[in-house]
Amino acid sequence: MVLKRFERRTTQEISISEWEGAVEEALSGGANSAGSGGTADESSSSPPVTLTRLSSSSGGEEDSADDAAAPSQPPPEMDIDSIRAEIEKKKRSGASEDEDDKVAHVSFAGEQPQQPSRNHGRRTTSFNHLLKPTFRRPSVDMTVTTSSSASRTSYSSSVGTNIWTKLMGGQSGLWDGLDGKDVYDDDDFDDDDGSVLGMEGPYMVKKGAKYCRDNLRLCSLAWWYETRHFLKTIWRHPHILVASLLAFALVCGVGMLAVTSEKNVYIRKQMSTAEFIARETGEWFANEFRKAMVPLYSVQQGVIHSNYFDEVAEKIGRYPHLLIPETVGTPKELRNVTGICDDPDLQLKFREIVQPVNEENDLDGIVFAYRLAPKNVFCLFERANMTSPDINFGMDAGSSSENAFWKRVTTELFIERKYSIFGPFGLPDTEWICGHIAIWSKPDPSAAFLSSLNVHGTEVPFAWGFVMNFLDWRLMKDRSNIYERFAGCNLDFKLTRQESSVVFPGMDSEMLAMSPDADLLDDTNSVVIQTETLHGTWNNRVGNVNGYTPPWYPGAVTGVLLGALIISFLTASTLVERQLHRNLVGKMLPRKAVVKLHRGQTVLEKYNLVTIFFSDIVGFTSLAGTMRPIQVMKMLNELYTELDKLAAKHQVYKVETIGDAYMCVGGAPDKVPAPLAAERVASFALDAINFVKNFKTQDGDQIFIRAGLASGPVVAGVVGQSMPRYCFFGDTVNFASRMESTSKKMKIQVAEVTYRLLQDAPTLDFSLTKRVDGDVAGVVVKGKGHQITYWAEGATRRCGAAKKVVDVPTKRDDLPLDIEAAARNDEKLPLVEEDKMVTIDDPGMYSTDEIYSAMTSQAWEKLGHAESSLVAATDETSTIVARASAILKHHLLRVIKHRDENAKMSLATQLQISHFVSEIAATYRNVKFHSLSHAIHVTTSMNKLLPATIDEDPLNSFCLVFSALVHDAGHTGMSNKTLKDIQHPLSIKYNEEVPIAERESISIALEILFRPEFDTLRSAILPDVLDKIKFTKTIFQGILVTDIATPGRVKLGVERFEVAQNEQGQYESRLCPLAPFLDDVFDGVGLDKEVQKEYPGEFIITHCGLQKCVRNEHLMLLSDISHLLQGWENFVKWNFRLYKELMECFKYGQCDDPHSGWYQGQIGFYEHYILPLAKRSRVFFKEDFADVPFKNGLSNLQLWITHGKKATSIMSNALEEGVDESDVLVELYQLASETEVGGCR
Repeated sequence: MVLKRFERRTTQEISISEWEGAVEEALSGGANSAGSGGTADESSSSPPVTLTRLSSSSGGEEDSADDAAAPSQPPPEMDIDSIRAEIEKKKRSGASEDEDDKVAHVSFAGEQPQQPSRNHGRRTTSFNHLLKPTFRRPSVDMTVTTSSSASRTSYSSSVGTNIWTKLMGGQSGLWDGLDGKDVYDDDDFDDDDGSVLGMEGPYMVKKGAKYCRDNLRLCSLAWWYETRHFLKTIWRHPHILVASLLAFALVCGVGMLAVTSEKNVYIRKQMSTAEFIARETGEWFANEFRKAMVPLYSVQQGVIHSNYFDEVAEKIGRYPHLLIPETVGTPKELRNVTGICDDPDLQLKFREIVQPVNEENDLDGIVFAYRLAPKNVFCLFERANMTSPDINFGMDAGSSSENAFWKRVTTELFIERKYSIFGPFGLPDTEWICGHIAIWSKPDPSAAFLSSLNVHGTEVPFAWGFVMNFLDWRLMKDRSNIYERFAGCNLDFKLTRQESSVVFPGMDSEMLAMSPDADLLDDTNSVVIQTETLHGTWNNRVGNVNGYTPPWYPGAVTGVLLGALIISFLTASTLVERQLHRNLVGKMLPRKAVVKLHRGQTVLEKYNLVTIFFSDIVGFTSLAGTMRPIQVMKMLNELYTELDKLAAKHQVYKVETIGDAYMCVGGAPDKVPAPLAAERVASFALDAINFVKNFKTQDGDQIFIRAGLASGPVVAGVVGQSMPRYCFFGDTVNFASRMESTSKKMKIQVAEVTYRLLQDAPTLDFSLTKRVDGDVAGVVVKGKGHQITYWAEGATRRCGAAKKVVDVPTKRDDLPLDIEAAARNDEKLPLVEEDKMVTIDDPGMYSTDEIYSAMTSQAWEKLGHAESSLVAATDETSTIVARASAILKHHLLRVIKHRDENAKMSLATQLQISHFVSEIAATYRNVKFHSLSHAIHVTTSMNKLLPATIDEDPLNSFCLVFSALVHDAGHTGMSNKTLKDIQHPLSIKYNEEVPIAERESISIALEILFRPEFDTLRSAILPDVLDKIKFTKTIFQGILVTDIATPGRVKLGVERFEVAQNEQGQYESRLCPLAPFLDDVFDGVGLDKEVQKEYPGEFIITHCGLQKCVRNEHLMLLSDISHLLQGWENFVKWNFRLYKELMECFKYGQCDDPHSGWYQGQIGFYEHYILPLAKRSRVFFKEDFADVPFKNGLSNLQLWITHGKKATSIMSNALEEGVDESDVLVELYQLASETEVGGCR
């Protein structure tokens, strides 16, 4: 339309040149389009256009006030020529500054112009001083009117109130609130250079700042939302927090273990390094001392053997000869040896001994002086490479008791007779250590060199004196690099002499060397290394004042903590995301479907009887037309959110919403009895209607819905791989939709099948009224014809009233019969084809009594034959669960009545029985023989045997049918021997003496029964301790005896039978089958061994107890192999399945090939086990039934002897060729018709 390209610029200003082009286009377009609506004359006329002058925007609030005060007057109309003249005039005016801020409002004829200041509350003058003279597009709806003298055609964009009309009109405020912005983003008006319609500079800076602020605010809000959502998820799912803390603890533990290990390695390395350096340094000093004492010994020998110094000792004489009186009693007593010891010749001779020795030993300056002390008087002193006087010349070191040091030296030399090394002694410029060695006179009495000395009061014979040397301790330390070596390894040290030393004033001879910080060393940060030297025992304390802890340890610990925190956060984030994903997927798909999809399996499930709810909003299309889209979305969201809550409350499954339609299902995907499913859906529908009665839209409008319910079979599954949805298919879905579409406002229309189910609802009485329109009952349904339907108007809770039962016949003529019927002369025989045929309508259609009665009334030899839908053999789990539940409910009710004839079974107990059976069914594996199908056959057989027994007890009967149901739970399809041979985990779980498969079945059954969810059921079965004892004894007896592959256990059972038939005799403890399992018996039902004292009679072998045990064992054995004692059809069907199971084991090398001995093996099994068992069991049954199992077994044996080889061949070929089981069974069944054999069949 005219000016179409400017319609998007709702609030933006456009230049005059742009507007002029638009006007030209409008004129030409108007002329061209007019021809379609009138004559040529009419088409040449131009539509009148109004141009209204607006005041300058600089007027601001004053202009707005004037406009508001002035009365609304229609603007003067101008024709097209006037508009063109006005535009040219503005061009020629040069766009003066006064006119820059003026805008023009153009409206077509018949439109009332609006002031810019009233443009939906938006400012329109923000940047006028930056713009060229502009015109503003009107902010109200345009009306374009084309008129002529002959006719008039008009189009108005504002005449309707419909939402779509508003959208087509392009109102800018229409979309406000949808996403926080107008219909068009600012980017729609940006020029290529980034400016907005020529606006640059301050505007762009301001816009950029606003953009940054907005984005920062959005980021902050997003962060806050994510954090809050994260914490809420953790709060709702504590396992996430636990897992995160475990991850934190694990990472911390592992990290700290690694860091601590590295720390210990570092410490050990540092300590090893310190010890190594300390030992190496100590050994170096020890070697140096040994080297230093070698020349001292040489000098000693030189003095003794040179004979140069013999006269010196005689001249000095014994103490106190030549003693200077003034020094007596002082630490330094002197003798006047002038003229004796200062003889240059004597000094030269001493030098001639010392220098060669010193040079020969290459001590390189470490020994820097020698001193000779004849008679212990310092006489001769020789210092290397220089001549210097002896400062202690003439000092007597052996007699003065005031000098502790020399007293110690001479005592060690002459009395203790050992080397003497002391020091270090220090002066400001040097440190030294002195070594001393005694000189002894020749022991020859004729020698002129005979002498003795008085050493501090002790006369020492042959003592001549001593010689000593001086070691430069500072030079020794420098050459050892002791400081550098320890400092280079970041170690401190403190080298001391262990023995206490004589101390000169101001000198500590115990301290040898130390680093600057050695005083800070202690036992916590250092080690002490000892070294044995000629100087004594040295202790070197080596370590680090800061400890051996590595410098990187605090950082490593911090890193571990941070890493653990990060990993725990990532763990929490992953678990939160996974939980959110699981929650989201759980809301979209059932759990079982999700599991199958994860496995890559196809999700396809059959439901025999479900109830479906459909609803929609009455008049939704017209209602949505009067509302904005955001209002429609908000309304539906509020409505369906409440309906979702109601769906969760009533435990129905929401399927989907399509527009205003809402669909949910009861009885799927979690299967429940059909009446209960219908009750839940109907209750949901009634609550939904009540909620909608009080529900209003945002504008206060009342809405209405209509609903429909239908029941029947459906197929559900996930179709496709992209965006999977759990969908329901089938005629029931369409029928439910038709029930909704033909329903009425605020009414719930119920189909006839649903009506019948609601009549049998377990807890509610529904008010159901037949629909009658005029004189016609029901309604015509597309594709279904005329249908009788009902209105659901309310429901009340039953107060102890008996449950209503739908009157449904026990036999249905419309059910399909087995394909083998023709092969057996119209006899309805069992045929199980898994997932190919439904042999029974949904069990919820029938009461417990109906199912039980049908299964009990069937003949023993024909159990499972397709005589009716209630008894036909099947592999369909829900049917098996319903049948097993019916049997258990019947026997449990008998137990309850036996305790109190007025008692009734509660609804909770009934529901928990069904739930328990479902849980047990889930434990059966997909094996051929030891399967759920065989379990229900054994249970049905037990149920058939019990009424025929003598002295039947209700609780004992319940325990036996319970045992029959669970006796193969969890069976792997492998024998106990195979489990042991392949070292299956179950063989490790139980010891060798335990029948593995049977013991595992008991554990599974008791674990499920003792779950909290079965408290009510458990209380009904086991109200007291005695019942617990009887229950668990019977369970263990009945299930353990089914291990017939162990010869010892079978032989002991026969022996028990023989003993039980003889009322006399002693009973050995080994006869008790529970003796090895007493601890398991107690643990199984939560009892302690104290019950043996309270009920001793239950734990001793009595004749009555042994008889009851034998009776239970034989009933269980008969039920377990019942197919062998029933008709030929049951025998060969289960024989074929056992053959398939064993061949499967053989295929995987788990047993020997069963085929070769199959024919003869069945004959031996009959002759040695089956028939003797049936013969022994006669004593437990009433007379009319006692011989039936035996006769059937004998008949089957005769048929097998005749046809067994052919039957074995048929089974073998079928497995090799992959023939369907149903075809194999038909061929096996026909073998019996070839030869008539006498006997009860």
